[in-house]
Amino acid sequence: MNQPAKIGVYLCRCGKHIGSKVDLKRVEESLRDVSGIAACRTLSYPCLSPGLSAMRKDIKELELTRVVVAGCSARLMMKKMERELAETGMDSGRIAMVNVRDQVAGIREGDPASRAERARKLIRAAVADLSVLVPGQRFKLEIDKPVLILGDGVASWSAAQELARKQIECILALSRTEEETIRFLHERYPGERHNYGRLRTIMKEVEQSPLVTRLAVGAPLFRNGRTGDYTVTFRGPDGGAPLTVGAGLILVCLDGAMELPSEDFGYNGDNVIGQAQADERLWSQGLPKGNVVFWVNDHEAGTPEFAPLSVEGAWALARFIREKTEKTSVTIFVHGDSEIPLAGAQRRLSRKLGVRWETYDGRFRPTVQDGFITYISQADDMERELAWDHLILSPVRSVGEQAMSAARLMNLDHREGKFLRAYHAPVRPENIGRKESILAGSAAWPCNLHQALAQGRRAAGMMAETVLKAREGKLFSPAIVSVVDPDKCVGCGQCEELCECGAIQTMEGEGGGLARFVDPYICTGGGTGAAACPYGALSLQNATTFQREAAVSAISRELTPLEVLAFGCSWGGFAAADNAGKTGMDVDPRLHMIQVPCIGQIDASVMAKAFVEGASGLILFGCMPEDCHHSFGVDHGWARVNMIKKLLDLAGFDRPRIALAHTDFNHTEAFVKTVKTFADQVEKLGPIERSARNLEKLAGLYETVKNPRVRLLISAALRRPWENVYRGNQAHALDYDRDFQNVLEEEFLQARLARVLRQSQEPCSIEVLAESMSESRDRLEPVLWEMLSSKSLGLIHKKGKAHYTLS
Repeated sequence: MNQPAKIGVYLCRCGKHIGSKVDLKRVEESLRDVSGIAACRTLSYPCLSPGLSAMRKDIKELELTRVVVAGCSARLMMKKMERELAETGMDSGRIAMVNVRDQVAGIREGDPASRAERARKLIRAAVADLSVLVPGQRFKLEIDKPVLILGDGVASWSAAQELARKQIECILALSRTEEETIRFLHERYPGERHNYGRLRTIMKEVEQSPLVTRLAVGAPLFRNGRTGDYTVTFRGPDGGAPLTVGAGLILVCLDGAMELPSEDFGYNGDNVIGQAQADERLWSQGLPKGNVVFWVNDHEAGTPEFAPLSVEGAWALARFIREKTEKTSVTIFVHGDSEIPLAGAQRRLSRKLGVRWETYDGRFRPTVQDGFITYISQADDMERELAWDHLILSPVRSVGEQAMSAARLMNLDHREGKFLRAYHAPVRPENIGRKESILAGSAAWPCNLHQALAQGRRAAGMMAETVLKAREGKLFSPAIVSVVDPDKCVGCGQCEELCECGAIQTMEGEGGGLARFVDPYICTGGGTGAAACPYGALSLQNATTFQREAAVSAISRELTPLEVLAFGCSWGGFAAADNAGKTGMDVDPRLHMIQVPCIGQIDASVMAKAFVEGASGLILFGCMPEDCHHSFGVDHGWARVNMIKKLLDLAGFDRPRIALAHTDFNHTEAFVKTVKTFADQVEKLGPIERSARNLEKLAGLYETVKNPRVRLLISAALRRPWENVYRGNQAHALDYDRDFQNVLEEEFLQARLARVLRQSQEPCSIEVLAESMSESRDRLEPVLWEMLSSKSLGLIHKKGKAHYTLS
């Protein structure tokens, strides 16, 4: 059983920056009797040695379990505090920082006493949060199984080589032999035959290593387990029985595919072909005759970023042709904006071999005719013609279905865009975790053979660091990660779909409706999945919704009618507030902001709780729409804000009492303007009257957002990692919006009915219910019968009249 929290609160004078502007003695005195606070002291500088020593002494002698430091920005000092207090057991999550310097002392308006009151409210919120904290466990990882390399990518070989060189055992699971890999390599890396010798050398070293087990497998079927203890089941080779392999870590090497060029560019599979086909023909049919033109048409195909790769491929093939014969004319035809990725020696060789480079004006698309390409010359703006007998187009690069299947299996297809570019949310390093699946190869992002092999070595190096750290007993999961309560999880799969880091996985077995679990070594602590869980089965360890509600309740109860509450994400809103205070801008003092790592972590119940406990207005400051550090948190936050707006409207309150704003750290003027605009807006609306009827509606609103049906619907509508439409653009279909509105109306009324009946001492008639809720009988009756049919009410007959009570 958890012991009651014993919290130490330390106020920083910070020289003249805080002590001369805030009445810290007043703050200290007002906090000493607050439940949970075991020590409250003012220090000159808690971040320096004397202050740190004083805190360590208190923690030891008073047996403190939490610490609140009211001084500078957490963005600047939290890391140091965690490091300096680590030996006392103050792990991440047990330390809270309140930025009194910038967000209290830095505000122009107010005297020391009023600033002290503002500081007290913010500190009280932090204390309330830590008071209900149930410290989560950090897990130590042991890896005593080999690294599994799968995916059939060419990077598999360099990865295995690197692991073996670092004395780490690995399993190389491939469906192709070495010779088959070499034979079909041109399909993925055209024009790279000059590197095949190097690849053969790597293969030979891997084959001779006793630390590498070469395993012939079919396509991967499914994966189970977590970091340190995985099993992957493959199809048997040549249709044999399935094969299950155990592993401690998994490294995925996937090569992209080369699709056939479009007929829009004249492709016919005969004398107009792609680079991969040209490579194959050079080796199987010999050298072409006449005029060969390599058209690097990536700009026209809509993928200009791949033009340098296509130029490399064209140059390699052109060089091979001209080195073998002088009778064939070769021209490389490139867009005027294309970069020519050739070194000086290669350019000299090109001139020596007589490879012609022709640049065209990209504003005018070349026209392919039979035997000619008509184009506008970039040199003189004249229309010219380029004769060809063989036209070779840029390859169309894609992930490929085979690579995509493997990626889905490993939860790697969670990025936006066409490719599986490796990605980590740009959070603090300790929140990144260790991905069990490191991705390498051209399916991640198109590259040449040399780059793919380098990726394999780099990924293996990262994996080796993990293994070696585990061997030393120093590999621990992050403190702030999502955890699943298996007793509550119904296996709806919403969290797994929403998770942008791939940490949420299905428990053993196949099919739907299966419970999920979170691999703590992968989770980045984004928390948007936890806030979206319909059944409350998923929570963010050390930063739970329960903590957020406690903080909101503490500060909302003390807000004056003219004050408003805010949430600010660490990267956008809160950072802008810090910056505004630091630069001495005139920030409206009516705003009181609570810091969160991401707006997407804020459950709708937390927003509702603010209004229940006394807030008249709530604004959420998140990142700019496409710059969210947790990828989709800000638009998930928008969806929840939008739901609260609908419910406020249903309850008869004003929708503008809640809002979402996008903030850039560098645009503090805009932030300050938004704060004042919102505070003025709420002041104009006036405070919410705290009448019994209004309190009943607000309580019903809070219970509605905790309703599993409502949560399931809004969760299903949230943006998934593979989607690219920001929900703030009103991208919901109108039909969905109307249906969701109807559900909210129904569940809101049911929640209110249930609450009234629960609080009633005796069964109530429908007339009494209608009067107490200020609703018409016609509106209540169908909802009551719906509740009866679901057996959530008991029906009592008394003197011929129906009376209702909770069963």
